[in-house]
Amino acid sequence: MKNLLLRQLSEADLEILEPYLKTVAFEQHSLLFEADQEIRSVYFPAGAVVSLVVALSTGEMIETAMVGIDGVVGAAAALDGRMSLSRGIVQLGGNIVVCNIDALKTAALHNHKLLALLMRHEAGRLRPGPAICSVLRLA
Repeated sequence: MKNLLLRQLSEADLEILEPYLKTVAFEQHSLLFEADQEIRSVYFPAGAVVSLVVALSTGEMIETAMVGIDGVVGAAAALDGRMSLSRGIVQLGGNIVVCNIDALKTAALHNHKLLALLMRHEAGRLRPGPAICSVLRLA
């Protein structure tokens, strides 16, 4: 497993999720989900890089996060609601391990190690730090 977050799981924990994990190759600029829409899958980058962006009223896009092999996209939606606050775009094409959101939520609620891992990841993304954002102009 190339995703470092999934690699932190024990073999037994990974076996619970394995039937729901599917490795998919994504092209650069593929749209994973839109802001204010329901997220149906959770994405564990395994070579690809995903940008989370928010549209401004000026038409510009602000990148709020960049997630690579050390993270997950959509875990917050799996744990608490299903709506995305941002748009998920593949910034660097490559493999992503995709998991059904319901399967991940069920597994996390029955496995405190998986739940703690996902919560730590999400809390780490919200930790205060230097405000570094990229502005991407729409073509």
